[in-house]
Amino acid sequence: MNKIIKAAKTILIPILVGALSGLLISGNTDIYSALIKPPFSLPGNLFGIVWGVLFILMGIALYIFENSGADPKLISEGRLVFFIQLALNFLWPIIFFNFGLPFVAFIELIALLVFTAITVMKFYEANKLSGILLIPYFLYIIYAGYLNFSIWFLNL
Repeated sequence: MNKIIKAAKTILIPILVGALSGLLISGNTDIYSALIKPPFSLPGNLFGIVWGVLFILMGIALYIFENSGADPKLISEGRLVFFIQLALNFLWPIIFFNFGLPFVAFIELIALLVFTAITVMKFYEANKLSGILLIPYFLYIIYAGYLNFSIWFLNL
């Protein structure tokens, strides 16, 4: 039972961070529909579903990573970069939607991409499955970068 509670707590961390970020931007997301968007843009109502799945995968990956039995130094480093990328993930929609700064959000997203890549590598080194579970998230950040940059450029 203790493992189940620990797993639930760990999985909930990214979900709650994402939910809080979503709550903080909820009054400002209507601008998305008014923006000129590039080809292959998702409808605004799908973002919450996609992010929900990605946050769940992040939480599962974190749980597997932390319980991998890997070297404590690797676990410590991996946990640090995971929480840095999670903080960057939290800030991105606030910069983009609340502050209306798509170029600054894009620069921040590049930092998010770098820290997520490091996280994937650390997690993979400790436990292959934990790293693999983060690949959809990493790929989606690349897609988000395409959208972010394109939206900034198309709406200059």
